[in-house]
Amino acid sequence: MEIKDLKPELVWKFFSELSEIPRGSGDEKAVSDYLVNFAKERNLDVRQDEALNVIFKKDATAGYEDKETVALQGHMDMVCVKEDDSDHDFSKDPIKLLIDGDWVTADGTTLGADDGMGVALILAIFDDEKVEHGPLEAIITTGEETSMVGANALDASDINAKYLVNIDTEDDGILTVGCAGGCDLEISFKKEKEASQGEFLKLDLRGFEGGHSGMEIDKGRLNSIKTLGRLLVDIEGLQIAELNGGVKRNAIAATSQAVFAVANKDKAKEIIEQRIADILNESKDTDPNGQIKLEDASFDGEVLTAELSKNIANTLYTIPDGLVKKYNGEIITSSNIGVLEEDDNEVKFSCMARSQIDSAKFNRAAIVEKIARQFGADCKQLNSYTGWQREETKLIDIANDIWKEQTGSEMTIETTHGGLECGLFKGIMPDVEMLSFGPTILGAHSPSEKVSIESVEKNYKFLIELLKRI
Repeated sequence: MEIKDLKPELVWKFFSELSEIPRGSGDEKAVSDYLVNFAKERNLDVRQDEALNVIFKKDATAGYEDKETVALQGHMDMVCVKEDDSDHDFSKDPIKLLIDGDWVTADGTTLGADDGMGVALILAIFDDEKVEHGPLEAIITTGEETSMVGANALDASDINAKYLVNIDTEDDGILTVGCAGGCDLEISFKKEKEASQGEFLKLDLRGFEGGHSGMEIDKGRLNSIKTLGRLLVDIEGLQIAELNGGVKRNAIAATSQAVFAVANKDKAKEIIEQRIADILNESKDTDPNGQIKLEDASFDGEVLTAELSKNIANTLYTIPDGLVKKYNGEIITSSNIGVLEEDDNEVKFSCMARSQIDSAKFNRAAIVEKIARQFGADCKQLNSYTGWQREETKLIDIANDIWKEQTGSEMTIETTHGGLECGLFKGIMPDVEMLSFGPTILGAHSPSEKVSIESVEKNYKFLIELLKRI
């Protein structure tokens, strides 16, 4: 069986076309133009703004002209992560789609079902002349995976929707009616260098589960950047030569590396190897494939000073990371160290605090900042977005009734710890009733990402009936 043979055919057709187009966050021009052309080819009213958001509209079908306008919403960008041995180039190579039983996955890369599948469902609705609906609007944004820059820039003055349906959640039968807000922090150390005084070692952490720092932060998975701090803290004569880790600010870091000098190599190896054994034992249930390799290394050139190296290790070791609060099965507050990197002048890493409650989010961010500054780092807030607080609405009742009729079971109605653009839209469209749903996607933001074929068909059927009844 091939992708073109899957049902619903229109949905998989558009998903396949999207998979041919580079659409990593910040590289959305081509996919944005594709969406504009989609609308123009169907004589739809379309607008592309400076942020490359695309908004297009379709008139009601006959007999539905008096219905309220519904906006279907998703984001066109995707997280670009690949396996260590993959030579995939996200800037030009298409995503290679594979069928594995009831799942569609990719060959060694993220699939982009988050949120390519949401966009494909929207395009199918606008293309399918058999769907009955009132006036429709599509809002497809850019940069959702990197601080929601498209949603932040959106001019909603021409949006007429009474209802907004976001198709960007990842669990079949889950109706999302609220989300966490987020706050991004950048922590940086100015480089100070000196000649090395000892012998070099290298740490390489890889194979850990990683995953979405909102949706999977409660799984207890190891953060490899945070773990570097544990491995390096209080090592005598530590002088860091190189270090890096993670790939995305909103992903749990699955890999990290460090090259460093130590005063006494044999003693340092003994201490670090014991820590490795402890860490792998502690994480064997959550990260069974995780590997930490320690080996002799060499390095030419100056290294970071012993004082600066100690401050970096102490910061990584002490800064809070992971789940803070969970209540009634819902994650309330957390933080995550996402990316560790360096350039000629600085060592810096990103930290993202999340919470449904703004005060808790900012408190977590303040704790991170205070610890970082105590060790001589500069810390600045890059952006912040508000959460979407749960409301009881008519739209939720309609959606739940339809799901029960079609599947025999009620939807689970909940909030999510992931960031959704609904939070931003609620700020500029406060009277619009909103909900979010989507087909089952596992492993989002990782090369193991996959989407359920059966769930896609089920959710498309659900969306068609939802539009008919609103």
